[in-house]
Amino acid sequence: MAVHSLSKRSNLAGYRAAFLAGDEAVLGELLKIRKHGGMMVPAPVQAATVAALGDDKHVTEQRERYERRRAALRSALLGHGFRIEHSEASLYLWATRDEPCWDTVGALAELGILVAPGEFYGAAGERHVRVAFTATDERVEAAVRRLAG
Repeated sequence: MAVHSLSKRSNLAGYRAAFLAGDEAVLGELLKIRKHGGMMVPAPVQAATVAALGDDKHVTEQRERYERRRAALRSALLGHGFRIEHSEASLYLWATRDEPCWDTVGALAELGILVAPGEFYGAAGERHVRVAFTATDERVEAAVRRLAG
């Protein structure tokens, strides 16, 4: 079975634009419960999915956009005393100042920067925060300026 999501690739996060492909015997069981599990995809989302799958240019543009945001946030966080760990291939930076994550959440909130406490993702995240670069370019640039002080 393969799962393919357009959330990040095509900037369709929140729409749950995705699909499964694979052996009919495996997928058949999922199809039986689909309508009871709130997995019916509205027609406008289906149309957006078809359009997104038919266009590769936006995928390259989106990847480049994420790369720019990642580089800017990474540099700003490093300059603000953070260490970045294991964030090579995601849309998030795992950042730490070797303090409890809630202390970091509070300090960044005072700068107007919202991050997710690593504790939400398990015990290994207790001293980390997750910084997403899925916000708009303008918001990412504002966060970078605030970190620069």
